Amino acid sequence: MKKLSKLVALCLATSFLFSACGKSEKKESNGTKQEEKKEAGVQDNLVVENEGTPVENATLKVAYISDSPFTGIFHLAFATADPDMQILEYSAGGTFKVDENFKIVNGGGADVEFKPEEKKIIVTINEKYTWNDGTPVTSADFLEYYKIIADKDYTGVRFTGEIRNVVGIEEYHDGKAKEISGFKTLSDKKFEVNFKEFTPSILWGGGIPSEPVPSHKLKDIPVKEQEAHDITRKNPLSPGPYYIKEIVPGQQVIFEANPYYYKGQPKVKTVIWKIVPSAQIVAALQAGEYDVTVGLNSDLYSKVKDLKNIKLGIKDELSYTYIGFKLGKWDKEKGEVVTDPNAKMADVKLRQAMAYAIDNDAVGAKFFQGLRRNATQLMIPAFKEFYDNSLKGYTLDVEKAKQLLDEAGYKDVNGDGLREDKNGQPFKIKFASMSGGAVQEPIANYYIQQWRSIGLDVELATGRLIEFNSFYEKIQNDDPEIDVYQGAWGTGSNPNPNNLYGKKAAFNFSRFSSPELDTILAKINSFEAVDKDFRSKAYKEFANYMFENAPVVPTLFRKTIVAVNNRIKKWDITPGSNFGLYDVELTSEEPVK
Repeated sequence: MKKLSKLVALCLATSFLFSACGKSEKKESNGTKQEEKKEAGVQDNLVVENEGTPVENATLKVAYISDSPFTGIFHLAFATADPDMQILEYSAGGTFKVDENFKIVNGGGADVEFKPEEKKIIVTINEKYTWNDGTPVTSADFLEYYKIIADKDYTGVRFTGEIRNVVGIEEYHDGKAKEISGFKTLSDKKFEVNFKEFTPSILWGGGIPSEPVPSHKLKDIPVKEQEAHDITRKNPLSPGPYYIKEIVPGQQVIFEANPYYYKGQPKVKTVIWKIVPSAQIVAALQAGEYDVTVGLNSDLYSKVKDLKNIKLGIKDELSYTYIGFKLGKWDKEKGEVVTDPNAKMADVKLRQAMAYAIDNDAVGAKFFQGLRRNATQLMIPAFKEFYDNSLKGYTLDVEKAKQLLDEAGYKDVNGDGLREDKNGQPFKIKFASMSGGAVQEPIANYYIQQWRSIGLDVELATGRLIEFNSFYEKIQNDDPEIDVYQGAWGTGSNPNPNNLYGKKAAFNFSRFSSPELDTILAKINSFEAVDKDFRSKAYKEFANYMFENAPVVPTLFRKTIVAVNNRIKKWDITPGSNFGLYDVELTSEEPVK
């Protein structure tokens, strides 16, 4: 299914890192192997179809594979964790339609007219677009979103540089204006947004609310109370195909068809969405307990691919895995990152050495059966317009890693095989990694082993893998016990890196910034970058700069796997497809066993 914006803490929001390392012959060989693997290995399967006549009154059963409960924040201004965002796909997805390159096009719950020369957009809401309580979606619902995230009491992460690009929104945030001057209501179903600068990101939805919020319910609730309010946790409204009827906190959501959905009622009237532990999902699928999966780990691929009662949908995922280095802190008062030149991981050669010590192709082949591969850059392959096929990324080169550490002054002073810091003092690195899935621990152990092979003393922060929710809480709060971490980002459909690597991006978890990076990001977000060639050049400049500085190092590109039961008539995951949840049909009363 399509997503206009998804910042996920896999977590999962967008970035890019270009790198060229090792000998050119080796690069060419690796590139060729990757191409051969793509041709001969697991192929994309974007459309799953089954025979059969649709039945009425059957319930779609969705399994979200996770060993952790969902948080239960069903408010687009506050939700960040992947389970919550996935749940919102059923109740809040569909305002803007996107094409195969994830740019906004007309034909959804609202259409957008882009006016680059005038630095503005005009949004026209479908006349039938309505909340599930029968209240029409209006311009006020989009304005309300802006007001919430720009409120002085807002504590979420959506007040980004792209949002600050809206004329008058910072004045509203600072209390200097009672209204957002750049938002002009033209009618109940039409509004205009004026930007300080018209950037290419706007074409992908940057600075535009991805979905409305119910102003008629939220406008009288103080922003500081909204995250915990019943309208967020228990009774959220929906303009999408389904609304949330019942919640079992952390475990299950029951959806009912929105009787006011602008396309008409979905063909399936009820959906049960449930958290299922990874250890149980294979047996549950085989027993016909679920119709479709979300978050099926690739380490389960071999166990599900031959099941007779399912088919697999497969495509490149809008995400990547990465190693992040803690390089500073988040200043809440200023709303920006503050890079610490004296941070433990501040030496770029140290970071590069740790990147060269890892064989990502081996990790992808051994632990993920070819469904993951070396991430050559922070631009994912799904962004075809920007992805650079010539870039090969960090590849295993232990000798180069050792040389970099020697040059940086990290040397084994006492002969125990482990390097001391530049002052000859013991040097221990705390590495954080998430729990969940059978391969998480062996991969973390592999990294630690490889780093030890180049003389670095690395151990797990807290002494063990960290539970999903706790992991990102620690990362976001700059836990001093974490020096390096393994994370993952869901990029969403906007390729712009500003929301993850900009100075004012709360998702900039490495806390890296510099005047040079600010200048490059300004180019990416300039009016000139509306031109495709200029934009491509700016992205490459960003990528090369980030490679040289390595505040984060991409590790793996991913394939999304969706297990689809044989009673689902059609399931289409093609980017830009017109197919959606509204179109799902079931051909029997219960899933096929």
